[in-house]
Amino acid sequence: MKYKYAILHNGQVIDYCNTPEQAEHWLSEPNTEMVEIAKASKVRVEYTELSGPWGYGHQEESFATYGALLPCIRRLIKWMQSTARTFGPDPREIKDFFRHCRLYVNGKDKSEWLWEQMNKLDLKTLYV
Repeated sequence: MKYKYAILHNGQVIDYCNTPEQAEHWLSEPNTEMVEIAKASKVRVEYTELSGPWGYGHQEESFATYGALLPCIRRLIKWMQSTARTFGPDPREIKDFFRHCRLYVNGKDKSEWLWEQMNKLDLKTLYV
């Protein structure tokens, strides 16, 4: 189903809707906005693990945002830093997670850029 609007909370997609009326309950929350999808850039990170410890994998959208491209990239980098903090001080775990991620900007695969940014993260300063 195609939606007309994306609801963002702190820059990340939390829901979609077709009319502003459907978004009213979300928009009363602080740091929440509605973006018209057709007029915005989309940045999305998809996590794919082909196999897990029990022999099956999974795929999920880990991050998505809409808006002007530069703010979307800033939100992406902020999400990367936040995600890196959740793994703890072992850089191997952080890099392993991002190695399974694919970045799509307006539908184009930009994963190489994502991996370059992951290598630029100063992992030591995230835990000070």
